[in-house]
Amino acid sequence: MRKSLFKMGVVTLLMLLVAGAALADAEPKRLQVSGTAVVTGDPDIAYITVGVETQNPSAEKAAQDNASIMAQVLAALREMGLTEKEVSTSGYNIWGSTQTVNRGTDKEETVTTYWVQNRINITTKNLDSVGEIVDRAVKAGANQVQGIRFDVQDKQALQLEALKLAVQQGMGKAEAMAEAAGVTLGELVSMSESYSSYAPMVRAVAYADAAVGTSISPGEVEVSASVQMEFAF
Repeated sequence: MRKSLFKMGVVTLLMLLVAGAALADAEPKRLQVSGTAVVTGDPDIAYITVGVETQNPSAEKAAQDNASIMAQVLAALREMGLTEKEVSTSGYNIWGSTQTVNRGTDKEETVTTYWVQNRINITTKNLDSVGEIVDRAVKAGANQVQGIRFDVQDKQALQLEALKLAVQQGMGKAEAMAEAAGVTLGELVSMSESYSSYAPMVRAVAYADAAVGTSISPGEVEVSASVQMEFAF
């Protein structure tokens, strides 16, 4: 009886080992790779942010001065042909700063200064006019140039081109890895994608000679695509 039970146990163990090996062979094997690509394009639109900042012991006076100067800036931009759709307010702030002067003397006093900051965004498709826009705004009274950014309005074509190149790179990597490992590359099981874009900082050069003006040199816009791919083998 014991021998029979022992034989049955050995047979059962062998069956389990065989089944386990078959199950291991049946488990899907996966190869995961990533592909990336970057394409560049010439910008076709520019975004400029300029501002007017004023200060005065009177908040009301600081606000009045700011409004007066900003009106001059807007008038100068309208003279260039910029429309209301191309010029919009991006921020308006008023704050106070208090400090003690003549500390430790009989003339010690607390002084409050109020600051008013008004910023506007300017959008233009005329890239050759960016330097002139900055010069006109500054000449009219703007004392802040907070950003000049060039971009591509419709990035879809660049994204699709980058995506195709990223997939091609991923396929190439998968085929090379499979060949090096001595396995046959199977079907594509899954794939996901992501994008990003980058517009390099522009170089702005302000010349003392007003006849020369400000020179703006835009860089190319970069659009990158990444794919995650999983193959069976």
